Amino acid sequence: MKVLVVFGALSALAQTGFAKCIPSPLPSLTSDYSAVPASSDTSDYMSVPASSDTLDYTQAPGTSDYTQAPASSGYIESSAANSSSSVETQPAPSPTYATSSEPQSPEPEPSSGTSVYQLTEAKLDAAVPKAKGQGLCENPSDTSCANNKRALVALNNAAKTYGITERNEMVAIVSLMAFESGSWQYNTNLYPGRPGQGTKAMLMYDFVYEYAKELYPDKVQDSWAKTDSNSTKNQVRELVLNDNDSFGSGFWYLAKKAPAYHNTQKLDGNLDSFKQYCETAVGASWDDARGQMWETVNSAL
Repeated sequence: MKVLVVFGALSALAQTGFAKCIPSPLPSLTSDYSAVPASSDTSDYMSVPASSDTLDYTQAPGTSDYTQAPASSGYIESSAANSSSSVETQPAPSPTYATSSEPQSPEPEPSSGTSVYQLTEAKLDAAVPKAKGQGLCENPSDTSCANNKRALVALNNAAKTYGITERNEMVAIVSLMAFESGSWQYNTNLYPGRPGQGTKAMLMYDFVYEYAKELYPDKVQDSWAKTDSNSTKNQVRELVLNDNDSFGSGFWYLAKKAPAYHNTQKLDGNLDSFKQYCETAVGASWDDARGQMWETVNSAL
């Protein structure tokens, strides 16, 4: 009988689960765009369009709240580190942590006659070091959080879908989304918790609706564009929280909502051009943390 009691106690200890990930506040690009509260000098990333090119980047809570696209130049990067030859997207190993159970948009088709910029896991680890290995995902069942291994597949798919051939555009998109999502930790807006706001780019609902309508026209009703229903906004957002769509949101925004910066060399690889993109095309307030993220990604890529 004593043996059974001891064995039962050991079994109980062995069944202890992972601690739930508790996000620590991160500086936000803007009060609306990011999932985590920003410094006092930040403002809404996407609540008000900056120009005709502007869009709402933002994130909403949990499975509901917390997106943009690239350009092209003569430079093409190989999937092998330090290579500049054009390549096909290479499938990454299956992720160790849970994958999103949300509906996936159709598998992207490669741009015909165009070589796209492709990331490698080593470069992405250097660009977003907090998401290396397990990343910030302490709870294996939390599908909203992703590490670089998972992010790599979706980012390279999006580069093919939206024809990103320019290194500088990839740097801008990865910098923006990594900042807004807390290094891939969040998929919805947690602070203040805006309904409908989300994706890794933290798009505001207006842009989430437009993005979802483009990808899933049969599932999104026209009347939902101006809905006041929080549940409807979250329902629309849910459609684009799977990995391909969530990580693809930043690429979509660049290509579709800020075309003046896509394939035009306006993103020239300098911090000033990225700052201009954030302030004029995205409508985000600038702060040092945003610039530091760009510096890290730019050096890595």
